[in-house]
Amino acid sequence: MTDLTIVPHGTVLIRNGVIEDVGPARRVENLAGARKAREIDATGRVVMPAFVDADMALVVAEPDTAQGLRVTSRQRIQARATAVASEWARYGCLSVGALTPGATDMKNIGKVLRVHQTLQSKPLRIRSIFSPAISAADGDDSAQSYIDALTSKWLPAVRLKKLASILELTVEQPPASFDIPLLRTVAIAAAALGFAFRLRSVARLGQAHLEFALAAGVIAIVAPNDSFNSFIGPLAAIGCVRVIPASEGFDDSANAAREMRIAIDEGAAIAISSSYRTKDTSSSCNMQFLLHLAVGQLGLTVEEAITALTWNGACSLRLSHVTGSLEHGKKADLLLLDVADYRELPRRAGHHDVSLAMREGQVVFRNSPLMQD
Repeated sequence: MTDLTIVPHGTVLIRNGVIEDVGPARRVENLAGARKAREIDATGRVVMPAFVDADMALVVAEPDTAQGLRVTSRQRIQARATAVASEWARYGCLSVGALTPGATDMKNIGKVLRVHQTLQSKPLRIRSIFSPAISAADGDDSAQSYIDALTSKWLPAVRLKKLASILELTVEQPPASFDIPLLRTVAIAAAALGFAFRLRSVARLGQAHLEFALAAGVIAIVAPNDSFNSFIGPLAAIGCVRVIPASEGFDDSANAAREMRIAIDEGAAIAISSSYRTKDTSSSCNMQFLLHLAVGQLGLTVEEAITALTWNGACSLRLSHVTGSLEHGKKADLLLLDVADYRELPRRAGHHDVSLAMREGQVVFRNSPLMQD
């Protein structure tokens, strides 16, 4: 979806945190349910869905390693994660796909995912992504032992405790460096437990991995755009979203722009994420700035960029029934921006125009107006 439904002089009617109606003010304001409603005046401003960041690390230890997670107390990790969550909400991002970086054993995994649970709704909607670090570099026996532990212990434990519903596997290049049948084994075990499945690669995916992704029914691929254009249509048909981390998409924007245009024209759904990992990573929690870069460097239209930062991100996390758009029956996750026209957003590089952020009908951020004598 790349078209936006624009409602000039519109009104959003919210009841108990859920959108009850959206439409022209002259109609909605005359509904019985609107007569005693509290009014927030958005005259001359833009109301839009809250941003969705499909790929970020909410819990980060120093250093961002398994050892760092072990020696850092849960209280310290939670305090830092709370600060990150507040910053994301401040910039209008209210739903995130949160990874488990550095989680190489069940103790670490549980520590990260329990922090996610504790911070749920404070103020973010967190979709936990179980993302263990998988590598075949230690040899076939080590890889097989890891897969056995993952399928027989880790995955069942995570699902039993309802700590995560998405599994992400990282693959290496070239495809021969990791045995595809092992990936298939994990995918089958994960599907049987009810996990949705996501695939990540720091390099272009080869044909073998794309065939695997298609067969496994992955919900998202986090990787640079590949050169196998014949897979774009089939992957889009199964609802697979291409998540483009900002740290990768904007580093090689010329090639990314060309390939992204091909993918969008072929029907691919593109989501742009912050790719936040540690405080040393070059990434931004200002999703409006990512919108500016998506239009200016990647050649997306304003409508495509907004969709990539809202609806497509929600789809990649299987949250589109809850958030990502302003529709009847969805949670009232929305932003009020200090611009008169949404087409102005990408032209305001470095600006932070979110004056109000609302999650499920509750204001979680309000920007103070400029004081004038």
